Amino acid sequence: MSNRRISQVASAMLCTSVLSLAVAETGQTTVIGLQGYSPVSYLDDNRAEPGSPRFTVEHAGITYFLTSAKQAERFRSSPERYLPAYGGYCAYGCAVDGKFTPDPTNFKVIAGRTHLFLRNDQLDTKLLWEKEDYGTIKRKADRFWQQQTQSRAYLGAQNLPASGVALEGYSPVSYFVSGRAEPGDPRFQAVHNGATYLFTSAEQMKQFQENPARYEPAFGGWCAFGMAVRDKFPVDPTRFKIVDGRLFLFLKNETVDALELWQKENERTLTAKADEHWRKVSGS
Repeated sequence: MSNRRISQVASAMLCTSVLSLAVAETGQTTVIGLQGYSPVSYLDDNRAEPGSPRFTVEHAGITYFLTSAKQAERFRSSPERYLPAYGGYCAYGCAVDGKFTPDPTNFKVIAGRTHLFLRNDQLDTKLLWEKEDYGTIKRKADRFWQQQTQSRAYLGAQNLPASGVALEGYSPVSYFVSGRAEPGDPRFQAVHNGATYLFTSAEQMKQFQENPARYEPAFGGWCAFGMAVRDKFPVDPTRFKIVDGRLFLFLKNETVDALELWQKENERTLTAKADEHWRKVSGS
């Protein structure tokens, strides 16, 4: 099967390897690693085993479920040993320059690391991996992942993907001059504080370069409401509000519309809380 065909089959599954659960009652976001499967069971027991919410360990902002208190202690004492290769993405996908969400029950322990693989009705990438020369395919996956980890993601606590492109490619200037979210054009881009911003025109790009601090999103591009409740929520870049000349972005998913929650509260109070937490998060 060609790399192009693999990408087409996997495209519907192209997303992060964690599940974000926004809980409106507490205003907190829990990011569940490995879709709730225990990272310890893969390595120590050679099986995919769902963990329990009773036994959790948070590492690098991600919550992992374990099957027992003993497993939780093992993971807590040596998390790097148990974390899957390639950030939990499909190992074969990385070898063909793609980030595919794996089936957490489809895995292989290779050189002491858990490797996960995509599997659906049309494709089992573990079988494809095993058909290739191990040294060659491993080098390809390693090279791709090294390029990802050398990106500017999370530079200065900002909300950035591995590409380093902020606002999912939407133009920061459009929010102010057009009053709406407009996708930028890669032909017009500028870098500020390590983040790459796209614009709809050369004129917009020039406006930004003359005064980038005016247009860059508040709170590093994280959800303003999330920051006010002392958490980092991802955002829907089309959900925004200009507050005292600052661009505030908000989370929206099937569970939570953070802009609606923001508008139900005192804006001045929420802004002060968000500013205070952002200072701690960013170290500014």
